[in-house]
Amino acid sequence: MDGYQKLSRVYDSLRKSAKFTAAQNKEQKNEFVDSVGEIVTICEREGFIPRFALDIPQDKVDLTLKDMNNYVKKLVTEDLGFGQQIEDSIKKLQIQKEMREQDDEYDFDDDNITGLKNEDYEEYYDQINEQKEKDQEIMYEGGD
Repeated sequence: MDGYQKLSRVYDSLRKSAKFTAAQNKEQKNEFVDSVGEIVTICEREGFIPRFALDIPQDKVDLTLKDMNNYVKKLVTEDLGFGQQIEDSIKKLQIQKEMREQDDEYDFDDDNITGLKNEDYEEYYDQINEQKEKDQEIMYEGGD
């Protein structure tokens, strides 16, 4: 019995030093959320996160969109040279349109274009046949 009591005391002291007792576990349990029910309880007690928070930018995309909107607003309202750029581009487009219309006015006469005729083809093939005959004569004469 004495050995059992000594071992029992050692076991209890080890459990207390390692914080394996129920009282010590109860203290630590409040620090962690380990179920959905606890999350729901916390949300009901503390309140919900608002769906939209418009007062501050949330990420880089929001900042970029805000910067782009400000840029366009300043470009249209404050930049005085912007209207001049638009007018210049309209004038350039109109000049290009007029140049295209002038090019369309010039008609090319098909009669003035000299092309190949049937006689030209016949002459070409006659020359090829003559050359073949000369080549055959040279081959037969050299082969004797």
